[in-house]
Amino acid sequence: MDKISAIIVAKNKPPYLLKTIDSIVDLADEIIIVDIGIDGLFKEELKRIGKVRLIEMDQEVPYVELIREKTKDFSKNNFVFLLDPDEIVSPQLKELIKTKLRDYDYFKIPRKNIIFGRWIKHSRWWPDYQIRVFKKNKVVWPKIIHRQPKVAGRGFEVEAKEELSLIHHNYKNLDEYLDKAKRYAKYEAQELYDDKKTYTFSDAVSRSLNEFVSRYFAAEGFRDGNQGFVLAILQLIYYFFVYFYYLEMKQFKSSDKIDEAEFFRSGLKEVLHWKKNKTWKDRLIKKIL
Repeated sequence: MDKISAIIVAKNKPPYLLKTIDSIVDLADEIIIVDIGIDGLFKEELKRIGKVRLIEMDQEVPYVELIREKTKDFSKNNFVFLLDPDEIVSPQLKELIKTKLRDYDYFKIPRKNIIFGRWIKHSRWWPDYQIRVFKKNKVVWPKIIHRQPKVAGRGFEVEAKEELSLIHHNYKNLDEYLDKAKRYAKYEAQELYDDKKTYTFSDAVSRSLNEFVSRYFAAEGFRDGNQGFVLAILQLIYYFFVYFYYLEMKQFKSSDKIDEAEFFRSGLKEVLHWKKNKTWKDRLIKKIL
């Protein structure tokens, strides 16, 4: 079997990192921990683990996509397995990768997101496919938050089964979600501002309502209980954060006008877009909107 280098970007003292390492140690030929600010004592603990190699980054890394492409160069092997420090690889997934690795250039792997203490099975959080195992020369990562990479060659899509998924211990609580959302929204707004792109209140309304309606209703987020409802609302709020940061960067100087009619028109348009069984009246109204 071709050898694999596991690459994990870590900061502070991730509570699941040791379990992440343990889950991959019998598959990876080397485990590279990219240090973007790991706690000192924890760093010493990591150095004592076999196969682990620490590489310190001397730059600020507000979100991991900024250095995804660069981290590939740290691998001595042709194949890379990118992992977050809160992801666990199941035994069944490892066996599947071993049997298929020689025949494919990249793997799309389902991810089981555990959020607020619950596996979120709907709400567009499952199967949450991620490109994680790949040949270095077949995948290119853009420096954009939460953007999927460009791929080439022959890919394998792992079946969306719980036992074949990456177990992702995602947001533990509201504070963790809001901390990350604030950071992500600020940098997303910065990209819009730096690229001199226009981001209006109407844009924020459209994207926010799309998030809520598509996740909670179309993707049946209501089946995820109160966690599903809270997540859908939080995703709605996120794009207003982007808008607020964008306005702040423009020193709140904008010709953009808030149109209350546009708010409700966008809401109705999103509802009709995601409605599964549309009547002729629904289609007519959507066309008029």
